[in-house]
Amino acid sequence: MRLFGIRSCFILICIALALTCVHAQGIAVWYQKRVTWRYGSEGRAWETAIVSPDGKEQYRVALIPLWAVEGGIIAMEILVANREHANDNLLGQRDDQPQPFVIEVKELRRGINRSRFGSTRIFNLSQATLRVEIKGARLGNGVGSGSMYCRDFKNIQEFTAEFSFESK
Repeated sequence: MRLFGIRSCFILICIALALTCVHAQGIAVWYQKRVTWRYGSEGRAWETAIVSPDGKEQYRVALIPLWAVEGGIIAMEILVANREHANDNLLGQRDDQPQPFVIEVKELRRGINRSRFGSTRIFNLSQATLRVEIKGARLGNGVGSGSMYCRDFKNIQEFTAEFSFESK
């Protein structure tokens, strides 16, 4: 009887391991990187190209700094675009409403964990999933210059996030 119990436990463990391995093989990580964007003289976007393991899917992923009219970076946009429409964000269009793919200074000021979207944002695309974990940011003082200069507003000087792009 005891031998039967040991065999049963062994079989259950093997089945559980096999199921775990099958699930792990079904998900392929296409890209994984920690990115730190820093404000420079021009505040350029960071971007990279991501190609699926089979070479059929190609995406452009970018962190785009969003400027205030007066000057200064007031938000960062996460952009995912396909090869045919390199500037159309597959995550959505910016508008007046808060969007999970736009990280604003006010979210960073009060703590990204308090954001309604949280510090980890998961975006489902047709063939893949993008996971972005916002690690932090360094904010500077003041937006604008000249008579419009406002010391009370903050701007983004540095922004760090971990990107993971994987198949569904």
